[in-house]
Amino acid sequence: MKTLFCHQGQDNPLRFVAIQAGGLLASLVIISLFLALPLVAPYVALAVALLLYPVLKESAWRRGRDARLTGWPVVAPVATSMVLLVALPYLTMTVFIIMALVWLLATAQLAIRPGKGDGDAMVGGYCGPMMANDRGDALYSRRVEPSLIGGEALETPPSVTAAVQDELPDAHQLYLTLWRRSLGALLKLPLALKAAVALLLVTAMLVPWVGQLNWETEQSSDSVSQPEVAPKPEVVKPRAEAILEMPDQYWLWLDNGTLSVRWQGDDAPVGELWSLETAKGDTSCAELVFNDDSAYRPYRVDVEADGFYLATFSPMDTEILIRQIARRGSFKLCGYPFSLKGSTKALKSHSHFEWFLTR
Repeated sequence: MKTLFCHQGQDNPLRFVAIQAGGLLASLVIISLFLALPLVAPYVALAVALLLYPVLKESAWRRGRDARLTGWPVVAPVATSMVLLVALPYLTMTVFIIMALVWLLATAQLAIRPGKGDGDAMVGGYCGPMMANDRGDALYSRRVEPSLIGGEALETPPSVTAAVQDELPDAHQLYLTLWRRSLGALLKLPLALKAAVALLLVTAMLVPWVGQLNWETEQSSDSVSQPEVAPKPEVVKPRAEAILEMPDQYWLWLDNGTLSVRWQGDDAPVGELWSLETAKGDTSCAELVFNDDSAYRPYRVDVEADGFYLATFSPMDTEILIRQIARRGSFKLCGYPFSLKGSTKALKSHSHFEWFLTR
């Protein structure tokens, strides 16, 4: 545990990658638990990043010392990890993947550097002062064979483990020491860098509140009732069903642009009375003839179950038929004469039919 906070030792590539990846993965898991809370998640991400910073920084420094490197190759893995953690609550999946790839490249470029250490043996990928107690134990744990001189065995030298252990501070003290050293290094930075770091921290702390304020403003603006502007009336050809009762006891039925004439006739078998498609049936229903001898063919005439006759015309004849009904005096269909007296007034009383007269 103490080796994580060592400032003087060296790390091999595997230990360096394990610390960097393990710390980042654990932090991402912790932050993801708070992503559903927009006001809390950014502060959790900032706190986790600051707490993890000494561990990642010292690991990169030890790897750099092992490879005899300084500067951007050592700083890049730590910087990309901090940016990824702090920005996580604001990232989309695409941006997160891109930043994760950048972190992977920054970490890999330091991990693949060959070690140039002094040849000291590493324990668990680490070599440094924090393994002194382990060395002491190993040094004095060898078995002492009996000596023939004097007939007595040499006494085992006193273990230095306790003494070395007393000299090494605990992990908590090491962590605080690293933080004090980091703050000291921060105070020695140029004024421009200090201002940039301060601005970054302040922005990270204020962004959640600014986002919440904008969201509330949008919500309030949406809730304010806007005056409704009356749409300009448009003349649209009616397609809805409309039924108009005419003065001479018949009905005009307008359904999706198709005009039908419906009236009460004599008793007849229910079903098709005439069909234009087959030209079979009652030939008196083959044409609707006006008193000016103009004629229009229905494509179907049926007798319905209630005894009413229903003559349906082609949609192409709808407009001319309505105009003729308004202008002419009478028409005959299926042998039944129909007076058109008052038909103009009746047609104008219904908007669907009036449309055809005024267009």
